[in-house]
Amino acid sequence: MKRALSLALLAAVIFVYAAPGVLAQGTPYDKYLTAADIEKATGLTGVKLVPREPRKGAGGHLNFANAKGDLVLLASFLSAADFNSYKNAPGMVKSQVQGLGDEAFIGPASDLPYMLVVRKGDKCLALSTFADSQKPGANRLTMDQLKAVAKVVIGRM
Repeated sequence: MKRALSLALLAAVIFVYAAPGVLAQGTPYDKYLTAADIEKATGLTGVKLVPREPRKGAGGHLNFANAKGDLVLLASFLSAADFNSYKNAPGMVKSQVQGLGDEAFIGPASDLPYMLVVRKGDKCLALSTFADSQKPGANRLTMDQLKAVAKVVIGRM
């Protein structure tokens, strides 16, 4: 059972990092989210957009780093079908989130969830943050900060 859950989580993570490369070709996503938006929503300073480099963890349509160059946010723009795939994958949903889009959830169902996935109409937004090596047991962005960023994006979708 534990191995099946691990494989499901691995498949979901691979999807998050691999799918955006196919979907992003020639489509601008910066109209949905900027470094300044992230700074305003999170209180961070020195946030910058960084290139897509899946082997370094920056596999989203939009990838943002802090002033030290550490990745803080990966944003992927997907479809409602992708949302349903995430939602139905074993071990992906830790809890539902009310008040964001048509439906939303936090995942994966682990001790340290790092994703916020939101569906609005036929679109899906997947926001992921990264573990903070300076603060064991914490992510670089909190779930409240991810929700604040999601509200900005959803308002533009």
